[in-house]
Amino acid sequence: MTTMYNEGRVRVIEQLEKEEFHILNICDVMDWIYSTFRPNGQRWDMSWEEESKYLKQFCDNFQLYLYEKPNEEFFEWEGAEEARLGGYRGVILSNLS
Repeated sequence: MTTMYNEGRVRVIEQLEKEEFHILNICDVMDWIYSTFRPNGQRWDMSWEEESKYLKQFCDNFQLYLYEKPNEEFFEWEGAEEARLGGYRGVILSNLS
């Protein structure tokens, strides 16, 4: 496996191993996805549809809520609160700006 996405992948794995509520960064999660499904580092050959499919699977598998909003509407605490109220084990934060 390439080390190109290794740091983000490691952060995701470490966070998911904890029993507490997870707060993950979308960039780290995408590093995990790319290193898992494109182990040779060929991230650019993954279409938006394919990325979206893997991200949805990741959220479903780990019971995570995806919080995505543009910068002016983005509040980390709001994403965490929405996830907790929805019964999720954590949140993936994605600032669209």
